Amino acid sequence: MRKPPIKVIVLLLFLFQGLGARPSLGDSISMYKNQMPAGPLADAVNAGIKALQQRDFDKAEASFRQALKIEPNEPHALVLMADVAILRGKRAEALPYLRTAVEKNPQSAAAEEAMGRYLAQQKDYAAAEKALQKSVALDPKWIEAKLSLGDFYFSRSRFAEAVAAYRTAVRTDANSGIAHFSLAMALASSGDARSAEAELRTASQVTPQAAGPHIAFANLLAREGNGDAAVAEYETALKLAPHNGEPYVGIGMVQQHKGQMDLAAKSYRKAIEVQPNQPMALNNLARMELQDGHQLGEAVSMAQKAVQAAPNVGQFLDTLGWAYHAKGERQDAILTLKKGIALSPDDPEIHYHLGVVYEGAGMQAEALGELNNCLSLGKDFPEASDARKRQQKLKGHPAH
Repeated sequence: MRKPPIKVIVLLLFLFQGLGARPSLGDSISMYKNQMPAGPLADAVNAGIKALQQRDFDKAEASFRQALKIEPNEPHALVLMADVAILRGKRAEALPYLRTAVEKNPQSAAAEEAMGRYLAQQKDYAAAEKALQKSVALDPKWIEAKLSLGDFYFSRSRFAEAVAAYRTAVRTDANSGIAHFSLAMALASSGDARSAEAELRTASQVTPQAAGPHIAFANLLAREGNGDAAVAEYETALKLAPHNGEPYVGIGMVQQHKGQMDLAAKSYRKAIEVQPNQPMALNNLARMELQDGHQLGEAVSMAQKAVQAAPNVGQFLDTLGWAYHAKGERQDAILTLKKGIALSPDDPEIHYHLGVVYEGAGMQAEALGELNNCLSLGKDFPEASDARKRQQKLKGHPAH
């Protein structure tokens, strides 16, 4: 079987240490601090938040219920009760709390913001956008609403609107590291790398103990081909967050790009040592094992762990499917590669791999279809030449 080339996947890394990462569910005390006057009500809500951050759901719920005894329609307590339900996997129980929060508190920015996040998760995008915009209008000084609106636009790949929303957040609080960081990610995604770098430098200045801006800046430098400078930024991030596997992954990818395979493998293994389920490190090591061809069992195991850690990344499913193929597990390979294509339909390499597997299974029509697909995408990829040869052979016109 033809050995696959090593495929280095470059992803923007949004998770980071030290900036107070914005929660997808639940809210931090700092979010509500300027919205709740001091007193027993705020004390109960804040105690619940601390318990929620520690994933002590029973204690959190008890605290929020205490807050609701003091004030039955308190919006923050209602919102956080919804978050407890969601975190417990009882999403249907969250909506009544959110509806009560909004209906009983029509001027609450927190209630609208939480409802907007919930609706976005439910894929009711029009209603989500409306709620988030209303949250911003209700409390123009509350930065969280602007950040959430920016996150909504970013998640929908509406990068120009995300940039605009994050810029308003920066203007609201110029010392917010997360606002500068979020703006940088949106700028980078819109193609403005220079402005993104400036925002990341600002984020580093206002939050000097945060590793995230250094990791993101290193990613940009690596994408621009400045590997040595990227490694320096990754090493700075490691000093700030020695238990974060992402900088080791970045260093490994730079080394891999330089052809320093042994060093790259060591960096990926170090990433897994400090962060056992680091999906990028697992995926890239699996790719390297496939390239070597001697540790197919380990390649499958690492690829499986990568998919378990990040099940919605099509390229990770591609690695797993190709590993199954290498082990002769054809049906698993086909099913896994199909899932990868569903998540990343514009990745020609996944189509190519599925075409090869189909060809090996004697499914000539299906194989030709996938080879046609990978070549029709108009993207350069390492196996393009082999794909054309296979395509011509299946058409009955061997390439010369």
